[in-house]
Amino acid sequence: FIVDLTSRMKIGQKNRLSVTVSNDAEPNSRWYSGAGIYRHVHLLTAPMLHIASHGIFAYTDHIVGEDAFVTVEVTVENHTAEDRDIWINLLFSPVESEQAGAGNTMVTTQAKAVGVVKVHVPAGSEAVARTQVMVENAKIWDIDSPNLYQVTAQLVEKRPSKGEIVDETGALDSGQTNFGIRTISVDAKNGFMLNGRTVKLKGGCIHHDNGILGAASFKDSEYRKVKMHKENCYNALRFAHNPVSTDILDACDRLGMVVINEAFDTWNMPKNIHDYCRHFEKEWKEELTSLIVRDRNHPSVVFWSIGNELPEQGGLSDGYQTSAMLAEQVRVLDPTRFVTGALCSFFSGLDDEDRGKFWKSLMQEAQVNGGVLNNLDSKFGREIWNDYTEGFVAPWDVVGYNYLNYHYDKAAELFPNRVICCTESKPGQMEEYWDDVMRLPYVIGDFEWTSHDYIGEAGIGKRIYVEPENTTQAGQMMHDASYPWRTAGTGEFDLCGFEKPQLAYRRIIWGSDETYIACHNPANYGKTEFLGRYAWQNCANSWTWQVAEGSPVRVEVYSAAEEVELFLNGESIGKKKSGKENHMKANFELAYRRGVLEAVSYTDGQEISRDRIFSAGDIAGLKITVDNRALHQAVLPADGQSLAFAVVEVVDAQGNPVPYAEVGVTAQVEGAASLAAFGTGRTATEENYTAGRVVTYQGRSLAIIRAGGTEGNAKLIVKADGMADASLDLVIGL
Repeated sequence: FIVDLTSRMKIGQKNRLSVTVSNDAEPNSRWYSGAGIYRHVHLLTAPMLHIASHGIFAYTDHIVGEDAFVTVEVTVENHTAEDRDIWINLLFSPVESEQAGAGNTMVTTQAKAVGVVKVHVPAGSEAVARTQVMVENAKIWDIDSPNLYQVTAQLVEKRPSKGEIVDETGALDSGQTNFGIRTISVDAKNGFMLNGRTVKLKGGCIHHDNGILGAASFKDSEYRKVKMHKENCYNALRFAHNPVSTDILDACDRLGMVVINEAFDTWNMPKNIHDYCRHFEKEWKEELTSLIVRDRNHPSVVFWSIGNELPEQGGLSDGYQTSAMLAEQVRVLDPTRFVTGALCSFFSGLDDEDRGKFWKSLMQEAQVNGGVLNNLDSKFGREIWNDYTEGFVAPWDVVGYNYLNYHYDKAAELFPNRVICCTESKPGQMEEYWDDVMRLPYVIGDFEWTSHDYIGEAGIGKRIYVEPENTTQAGQMMHDASYPWRTAGTGEFDLCGFEKPQLAYRRIIWGSDETYIACHNPANYGKTEFLGRYAWQNCANSWTWQVAEGSPVRVEVYSAAEEVELFLNGESIGKKKSGKENHMKANFELAYRRGVLEAVSYTDGQEISRDRIFSAGDIAGLKITVDNRALHQAVLPADGQSLAFAVVEVVDAQGNPVPYAEVGVTAQVEGAASLAAFGTGRTATEENYTAGRVVTYQGRSLAIIRAGGTEGNAKLIVKADGMADASLDLVIGL
């Protein structure tokens, strides 16, 4: 949001700006919202006649051969008492990521003047100038080649000559924005098309927090989060369930990630006592406008989501009218992208009579099935769902289904032109959901809930292992995630961004030919397993366990190949079938013996790939490794914002990680930087991420170092009792 301070400023004098933040009205969100100033704040200044904030909008009109035709709209504000006629000079330049040094730098090549347009701006008002320009030999933005351009608009008194670039002293005002040249479309036959080809969206949902940094948004942390997804075959992200920072959208632009940009989790009906429903009626239009005007130049943004799992989806509280009203406002502001939203089952959002029928039906099914199944849905709910929601989603371009894949096939019969996106799915069913995406042309993608663990909604990824005689008690415990549970406990990445075994399985489901050993914790052998809706089994890509030699252990090998052979210390344990017919898993049971465990995948008798893990020795010390997914290399800019991510591991004498190690460690930073956070991916903890003291989890922790505002050297020092200190030297410079 933007606040106009003009009337409150004392020109030529000192001014103090006070911002008061109150988060007393609790609960106000279904997840960890954070509090305070956790995103960037800028002081904007401009002359009385100027380009509006976020006042440049550039979008692709069409592409013919190598030439792209781009429409540029420039909003000019006139705060003077006179009508003004003004010229706008437009410059284009390709944007490239600097490869050497600090990787976060964006550089532009020589700008080229591409057109001029004149606009009349009445006194005390604004006007929009619109023109179309041609870009020869255009570099297209795509998920595999995310090319960007910068457009600059210059306000000048006199018409510039053809090709003229006005210098800074000759322009009354100027503004810049990055954008991308690309075409998009959706239809039920071809699905989602990017630049003329069908693309299936391999997506993850993520909340706004940055793990152990909390709600604070930094360019480097947002970039790292997107890059770890990109490196692991994701091509799309859904930002749930509120507007995200511009930094993460910049990262998506640069790395080639398709985005669902979501505005609201609630409309007029509440999900929590003090949530956004209290403000929606008065503020929805301003909020939605701010979001779209701010973000509509990002080529990564393809979908505007106007809401998630809204109780109004069945028509209560003017739900049909509200949906149409929001969709229309989106199209007024940006007709170049698609309107979407996310539907759910009718566990809420029904009137008294229907609600009674729904829950009666649900309880009857629960008695038959021995528990609540099928996405908190019932026979009655499934029968009314299509009819009740049709009027709600009629104004949308793409209909988001949360856990509703059992409605996909019927949709083709009832709504033959409907385009569907799985906006939320469960990790335990990833193969099933992806099969539907590949089978049905009108289902354009799958977005897992969630791809990255987050603070809040604690314990939804809980898992319990108990002796068979204790199963009744354990079933009751599945619904209890009391203090100190802190994170959801879900995701392919934990709170620190460390990868989990389910990530490898997802890559294989998406087409990777890798082999991955997932060893189940031997301590759970023979126990009954209870998994929450968003949980994954307790396994690891490890052959280091604190159990006696000879203990039975179950090993799964994820592989798309026909069969897998398992070797322990060079001796074959045997071959097992894998591949699609066996859900990409080969299962083995063997006795635990320390050493080397190796799996080899074969198709038609030929080796496809292999994985090899080995037992670590005893705990010997600490090791620090810089996470190379961060933006920077040798030098952190002295900007007070740049971050370095350091993985701290407990290792044996040969430097191999010891994954069972739970060691108390402390971290401190000396010199021209500070410790922004220090923590682990542990789901239940009382640890303070800013205190510099943690107990390692799965043998590791993460330290995040924040550059100061002055140049110099910095050092991260990590200590643990009985071990030599580990350290990392950093340079803070230009």
